[in-house]
Amino acid sequence: MKQCYYRFTAAAAVLLALALALCGCSSGGNQAAAEGTDAGGSGGSNFWNSEENGASAGTPANLNVTVDYSDFDVLDTWDDDACRIELQDGGASISGSGAEAEQREYYVVKITEGGTYVISGSLENGQIYVEAGENQVHLVLNGAAISCNASAPIYINNGRKTVITLAAGTENILTDGTDYTYSVTETDAETGEVTGEPNAALFSKKALTMNGSGSLSVTGNFNNGITCKDELKIMNGTITVTAKNHGIRGNDFVVIKGGSIAVAASEGDGIKSTKADHAEKGYVYIENGTLSVTAGDDGIQAVTIAVVKGGAISLACGKDGIHSDGGISVSGGEILITAEDDGMHADGTLSISGGTIDIEKSYEGLEGLEIDISGGKIHLTAEDDGLNASAGSASGTDGWRGFGGGGGMQYDSSCQIYISGGYLYVDADGDGIDSNGDLTISGGSVIINGPTNSGNGALDANGTILVNGGFLVASGSSGMAEYPSGSSEQNVIVATLSQQQAGALLRIEDADGNDLLTFTSTKTYNSLVFSSPDIKSGMEYTVYTGGSYSGGTESDGLMADGSYTGGSAFGSVTVSTILSYVGTSGGMNGPGGMGGRPGRR
Repeated sequence: MKQCYYRFTAAAAVLLALALALCGCSSGGNQAAAEGTDAGGSGGSNFWNSEENGASAGTPANLNVTVDYSDFDVLDTWDDDACRIELQDGGASISGSGAEAEQREYYVVKITEGGTYVISGSLENGQIYVEAGENQVHLVLNGAAISCNASAPIYINNGRKTVITLAAGTENILTDGTDYTYSVTETDAETGEVTGEPNAALFSKKALTMNGSGSLSVTGNFNNGITCKDELKIMNGTITVTAKNHGIRGNDFVVIKGGSIAVAASEGDGIKSTKADHAEKGYVYIENGTLSVTAGDDGIQAVTIAVVKGGAISLACGKDGIHSDGGISVSGGEILITAEDDGMHADGTLSISGGTIDIEKSYEGLEGLEIDISGGKIHLTAEDDGLNASAGSASGTDGWRGFGGGGGMQYDSSCQIYISGGYLYVDADGDGIDSNGDLTISGGSVIINGPTNSGNGALDANGTILVNGGFLVASGSSGMAEYPSGSSEQNVIVATLSQQQAGALLRIEDADGNDLLTFTSTKTYNSLVFSSPDIKSGMEYTVYTGGSYSGGTESDGLMADGSYTGGSAFGSVTVSTILSYVGTSGGMNGPGGMGGRPGRR
């Protein structure tokens, strides 16, 4: 986002030229026009549902995560000789070996041996406590309701993996109190803060897997809903978590393979992984299932990477929808986000190669050090920038409502945006697409309804904007408008108008009357940048404004297969170079401009 307006005097122009040479920000020469295609005009209709997956021009970090599932992870049956624990309000009846009961501050059923334990009934102010050494434990919740006033209703202190199966057709409930009596406490040497465990209604110190087709309701009145200090996998089941702080927290990783999960985290993150000192851990991996999250902080939070490969995900968050201190990778699924800060925020690479993403509300839509879009279908609305590639700023704050508090005016080669496939629709009040480094479009479809204020532009890069392929329509204000470099490989038409009202039609057609673009914006705009493989060297193109459109179809402001009448010719141009201008050029580059401009957020 631009935070001030700029005046350019003769002296400033000299300084600007020097700054551009030093930081690598230039618009490049305007080379001869490309031949274009022989499609004869598409009217945009060929690009509405583009899902091609082109190879990225960038060098993103390794975003691959492989998850292994053991036979124990999928074990959801049990034998008749399993130990049975029948909870009876203030006590329990135990049939079989490996478990014992004792009365403490609250009633405790202690499991001391490996094996399978089938738990049913109701226990008031009690706990299932697992401490079976290095043995595997299989807990079957077969219609169990457990509450504990001063600790976790289920506390797993086991040395190896535990599997919790939600028995088919059963409802299971875990509820804790508002104050815990910790069994283990730790004091931070620097801050003096006292923390302890357990700290969640369902707490596991070692690896935990949850499976089965039954249901589980977890209420964490004290702190978290579900906490695992090791590896956490959710295979299936219907799981509802309500928590004061974090909803579902796994240390090494959180994996969701399926099921239906609803999380309400009042103060913290919805789902998070916290392992920060291991490059291959600290991730959240969603393979399938239905996930609904409301969170006071981030919806999904990862240390190394957040991966979405499938599923239906809905996130309503007080901060970011999906946040990662490392990378984000989306290759499938349906994601709906409402966020007070960023829709998706990666401190490293944000990669989207598939899936459907709808960011209904955000401060900035997609933000990362590098953004790589090679597939998928994306719609986003942003109060500030739609896409923002930034390394942040040491002078910034904690990143709330902005990546590290700013990106500055300097060119940063580590900040890159690559769009090589897919479909991207942006409605942004700040910059439509903003890179503190370079922006390269080589495929896919990009439709931008950009800013109406003169401090921002539909396209913004501190370095070079290249359009080497794909379909681009970018409308916005003209005061700070930036245009693609003349070194691009695909022809571009730039139209600068006095003012085009929201909802009014703009049409570009060739000398034979073929429709290349019929478009209507949701906002008033002065500048429109259009690029398509259909723009051919030596062909004359005319821009029309106003008029009416009947029949055909409309999607995201693109009209096709109908009839256009009544428009007024605004201007014509014969394409001879990569950049062709219609109207008086505004903004910071183009004829009569600065030939580029200093990069700014």
